[in-house]
Amino acid sequence: MRDPSEIYTKKGTPVILIGSRIAFAVYFLFSIWTIRSNQFPHSDLHFIWLVYLATLYLIAEKLYSLFLAQRIDLTFAFPILFFTYCLNLVDLLLGGQEQLPILNRAEHFSIYVLLAYIVWIFFTKYLPQEVWKEHPYYTALLVISVTSLFGVCNEIIELIIDQLFATKYIGKHFDTPLDLLMNTLGSGLFLSVRLILGSAEHKRIN
Repeated sequence: MRDPSEIYTKKGTPVILIGSRIAFAVYFLFSIWTIRSNQFPHSDLHFIWLVYLATLYLIAEKLYSLFLAQRIDLTFAFPILFFTYCLNLVDLLLGGQEQLPILNRAEHFSIYVLLAYIVWIFFTKYLPQEVWKEHPYYTALLVISVTSLFGVCNEIIELIIDQLFATKYIGKHFDTPLDLLMNTLGSGLFLSVRLILGSAEHKRIN
């Protein structure tokens, strides 16, 4: 069975990328519908948040194009990015911040497991191998630094949106430090498993 990542159109566009773009289009259309229909009484989803997510998606597309020009293929990141968007949407539609705070914590944990995976693959696959392959703990330190930076920036943006548009993305009960903690735990879990598996593989080869 062929690897889906190796299937391309006649123009050379990965089928996974096309499918991801269609999925994102449906995602944003559905999100707009939920805001206008009021079908989710506890929803915290606002148009301004959709603008933020759409901006992040466009940045991802731009980065994809820039890296592809350098023969770095990040197609694999789009299905993962879509999955994280879906986790966030479920959290917002169910009012996870106020109604189900445990759902919000789980969202942050899961998203940062996936984000750490993307950053790890980027470092180990596309940057000088003598550094990342031979020094996995340096790689892990850089991965958790990058993912932590993303988490801090996201919390700052949530605060700015709350202040400017009277939304409630910064919840009560120490929401920001708990979000940052779950981000770190998610990244840490992935890195711990990756380092353990890498160590076992290294011993087997030697």
